[in-house]
Amino acid sequence: MKDISEEKILRLLKAAPEEGIHMALNAYGGPVRTICRNILFDCTAEDVEEAAADSFVELWRSIERFDEKAGYSLKSYLYGITRHKALDKRRTMNKSREHIPLEEVVIEAAVDLAGDYAQKLNDSIVHHTVECLDEPMRSVFILRYFYFVKIKDIALRLGLTPKTVENHLYRGKDRLRLELTERGVQYE
Repeated sequence: MKDISEEKILRLLKAAPEEGIHMALNAYGGPVRTICRNILFDCTAEDVEEAAADSFVELWRSIERFDEKAGYSLKSYLYGITRHKALDKRRTMNKSREHIPLEEVVIEAAVDLAGDYAQKLNDSIVHHTVECLDEPMRSVFILRYFYFVKIKDIALRLGLTPKTVENHLYRGKDRLRLELTERGVQYE
């Protein structure tokens, strides 16, 4: 069930955007900056803050596309926007570089279907598959690919060895790839 404050933020973003953004910043500003900082770990504080600010602007711009009935929270929606904004910022900054750091590798699915429905279906499959992973694989997978936490930090946080974390990531990606293939999603 959604938090009452989340419903209020959603209502304000539509009716009184300034108040809605202010409330969203108070509620989710810390985690949004953390996601940006984890993705833009080698960038300046200004770059991190810019990506975080861009995330809230995009939340406001795209609030009409947010579907409350889809089963995702506003928080999850915002965190997804944040990941994309931070990765876009990193890509822009790395255009002149030849090599992409390992921390930037993201699992992406390409489908033949067009439109938002296909994207929502893919997201649903990914989220369902990740939720069905056993612990600690689920926690490892979420920390690495949703919050971009480094492998050694995941190992410390969960009391595992870095090699065990890598093994969980490898097996989790295989399981996700199999699930996507079984459900007809083409990936590259």
